[in-house]
Amino acid sequence: MRDNIERISAEAAMQRARRNDLRRYPAPDRDAERLYPLASPEVRPGFTIARSDTVYAIGSCFARNVEKALAEAGLRVLSREFDLGEIGASLEDGANFFNKYSIHSVVNELRWAFERATFPGAALLYPLGGNRHVDAQLGMARLDFDIDTILAFRHRYLDALAQVREADVIVLTLGYVETWFDRHLGLYLNVAPPQQAIKADPERFEFRVLSYRDVLAGLEELHALLVRHRTKPLKMLVTVSPVPLLSTFRDMDVLVANAYSKSVQRAALDEFVLGREGVDYFPSYEFVTLSNPAVAWSRADFRHVSQDVITRIMESVLSRYVPAGGDDGRDAAAGDGGGDGGGEGADSGVAGGSGALARGGLLSTLRMLAKLERFEDMLTRIDENRALADGNPDALLFEAMAQRRLERHELAYDALHKARDLAPDRAEILERMIVQCRPMRRLHMARALLAEHEAAFPDRAEFRARLGWLGVAG
Repeated sequence: MRDNIERISAEAAMQRARRNDLRRYPAPDRDAERLYPLASPEVRPGFTIARSDTVYAIGSCFARNVEKALAEAGLRVLSREFDLGEIGASLEDGANFFNKYSIHSVVNELRWAFERATFPGAALLYPLGGNRHVDAQLGMARLDFDIDTILAFRHRYLDALAQVREADVIVLTLGYVETWFDRHLGLYLNVAPPQQAIKADPERFEFRVLSYRDVLAGLEELHALLVRHRTKPLKMLVTVSPVPLLSTFRDMDVLVANAYSKSVQRAALDEFVLGREGVDYFPSYEFVTLSNPAVAWSRADFRHVSQDVITRIMESVLSRYVPAGGDDGRDAAAGDGGGDGGGEGADSGVAGGSGALARGGLLSTLRMLAKLERFEDMLTRIDENRALADGNPDALLFEAMAQRRLERHELAYDALHKARDLAPDRAEILERMIVQCRPMRRLHMARALLAEHEAAFPDRAEFRARLGWLGVAG
């Protein structure tokens, strides 16, 4: 471990600062859009990702969000391609087995996957009586099967994890530093051992809070495993999950415990990636935690990240790491200024920033801005992506909504008209056109559209019955 994670001359530091357009923290009158409502931390890629590259995501539950977003963006995600057989089917959601909440639980599984002789086998299972067991590396699920069936499943699971060896890109998300340690096995566990096991042998288990050195040592061990067992060049994105602790086992406020948990891992990652070829930090944590909470979190629980924010994060990854045109990028420049990530103008995928967006990112941005009632900002994003918006009826519906809320009724109607041309089979578009005629005082147009509605959508009589203001029978 270094005494300093970086040491350069004063002159070099001053020169670098002068070149850095993003060195000053945003203020209300300068770069405010980079922070609120949707934070947009910038990255400078050290490698490129081809559209044909395969991806394996591992780590905390946020890794599952990453997988989903990347798969929807058209990349092949190997960590979603698994069949866990009878046990996985019995538990309905086998993907939860892949959640690894600390760096040590990630290292455990990959070591066992690559070096199968190190797998502890049945010793890893805590009996609950009868044919019921818990494997604390696999979450809290009770495994109602005999040991031989569980072990066969366990090797099948490790086979799925071993695909990390073949993936072109690895995404690692670190979760927590509150961990449990089995002294008999000399092993950090993924989750707390069952109460029955603790009561049966109180001295066997310890609760441990990882230090900076612990986290960094785990990252170094993980990197050594990957380099030793892979033949492909390493391309690895690492980040800290923004999902906070649900609760703490420490004697302190969970808010304070969570701040330590995230910050110590974030600090360790800075040292881990520095000067390490093929490993980049990506600021998913900062994207979420610096954004307006009203749009950052879903379910109104302050813990689960909004899918719209995740979509924007992953679009930012792709816009930075995948070369324009989707080619393989093997000739693209890498390093500190590599890819297309540097400078003020490179904001095509930034959450909250301006510039061209992919379809999913545009709709996600519009949904978030609508939630915040930032209607002018919605229209700005649409204008910046006019060709995309004009080819997407959902984007045009957002445009119509924003124009209507700003009382620009003619423009709202024009957007609805374009949306109907694209999707004439969607009843709600025609219905919004009819309703939009009211503030425009165009009752004759509304009646004509209503006749079209009755002919095209005869089963939508309930909508027509609500139009008493038109002076026509339902």
